[in-house]
Amino acid sequence: MIRYNSKIDKNIFASINRENKSYSLDTLEVTSDYCLTENHKTQYGRAIRKYHQIEKLKQIIDVVSKDRQKKYWLTYHCDRVKLQEGTKLKGSLCRKRWCQHCNRIKTAELLGAYHKPLKELDTLFFVTLTAPTVKGRQLKSEIKKRYKAFTRIKDNIRKTYNIKIEGIRKTEVAYNENTDKYHPHFHLIVKGRREAELIQSLWLNQFDTANIKAQDIREIDTTDSNNLIEVFKYATKDITKNETTARAMDTIYRALEGVRTIQTYGSIRKVKEPKENSTDTAQIDWIEPQNEIWVYNDIEADYLNAKNERLINTKQIINRYEQNKNQPSQRGKKYHVLNENEPKTENKIQGVSG
Repeated sequence: MIRYNSKIDKNIFASINRENKSYSLDTLEVTSDYCLTENHKTQYGRAIRKYHQIEKLKQIIDVVSKDRQKKYWLTYHCDRVKLQEGTKLKGSLCRKRWCQHCNRIKTAELLGAYHKPLKELDTLFFVTLTAPTVKGRQLKSEIKKRYKAFTRIKDNIRKTYNIKIEGIRKTEVAYNENTDKYHPHFHLIVKGRREAELIQSLWLNQFDTANIKAQDIREIDTTDSNNLIEVFKYATKDITKNETTARAMDTIYRALEGVRTIQTYGSIRKVKEPKENSTDTAQIDWIEPQNEIWVYNDIEADYLNAKNERLINTKQIINRYEQNKNQPSQRGKKYHVLNENEPKTENKIQGVSG
């Protein structure tokens, strides 16, 4: 069994966190060279994202009312406990819109459901529809206004041009800290250039103060699934960095509550909507099969068991990366992270490349 160092010096790591010198928790690329397997690499990335999410949640919780705090605490505990059953890891999901982990899962679910039927529509266009920004107190009503406007556009195209819109619409909201204004806008994937241009023209008729230069139409290369991901991504970019932006994020989340941010049209509407899983199951293949309980530790950015053994060894991975990244002789080499006292063997596990 590969076992990581079991003792944790919390004082040392707390000091490291405060100084933010020895460890950079923004580092994700180290996984390619420093993890034991692809599954280890995946769990490392999740642990890092959870660390950042917790830091942002703390800022939001500090500035919202108690009833709002309860909602964010659910995300704080999302996937916090992992149950290992042999070679499986299981965790419970919060499925909240502001949860980065759940959003990534939802993106995968939506891509799995809609990728094939979208490709079958042939020529697709990515359309962005915008209008002037608004203050926070206007945001919820402005989103409703833009939803109604798009419904009128869709009905107009159907009645006037005998065309049914085929595709998907996604709502997104951005925030500008400099102006303290919010930017609700739509991203669409639609079939046909004519349809895309009609939507844009009628949108500009609905919003006479909208700038045509802020709108966008571009053809999609459907052979690359990455081109479809944008429409399924987060409803807002997470920009929590201070009290002002923390309040802004809560304003956006409140405005989007009860709002269906993904809407399908035409034949895509007939595709069965993917079921949202309440649990996340992953494969564990870098330690021996066993029955164990792992709990996320905020200081370690890692999952620990009752013996204080680390599941991922997050900070040791980052520490080795930081020590080696600036050494030209080490660039391109593959590393595996094992106990410093582990004897070297001929059949040791090799690092995973790229």
